[in-house]
Amino acid sequence: MLVLAALLALSQPATHLAIEPWHGPDLPTATHANAKYQLTISGAPNTTVHLRATGIANGWIAAFCNTRVCSPESVDQTIPQSGRATLQFELIREDPKAASSTRATIVSDDGSAVSVP
Repeated sequence: MLVLAALLALSQPATHLAIEPWHGPDLPTATHANAKYQLTISGAPNTTVHLRATGIANGWIAAFCNTRVCSPESVDQTIPQSGRATLQFELIREDPKAASSTRATIVSDDGSAVSVP
């Protein structure tokens, strides 16, 4: 039983992603996006997590924003000592002929994923 528990723990991604609507003031780097979310990344302190956005409709782009920069489509985020980082995730409609809304999935290299409504 102990071996099974250890194997299950090893098979779980080391990163946990959570998404919810953005509340409060925008970060200084944020745009006038159509949809804004708070992305919380939990993981081992001092590790770097590579995230990418997938499943976005044509004519839309995704942006991962922190206090210094907005990165289109993907980002490398270092997890601070607290074990938790927060980004502003945006979906921006660039083409007026694009669908009126889009969904997205945020995926990390270790297999963690979260669907954006």
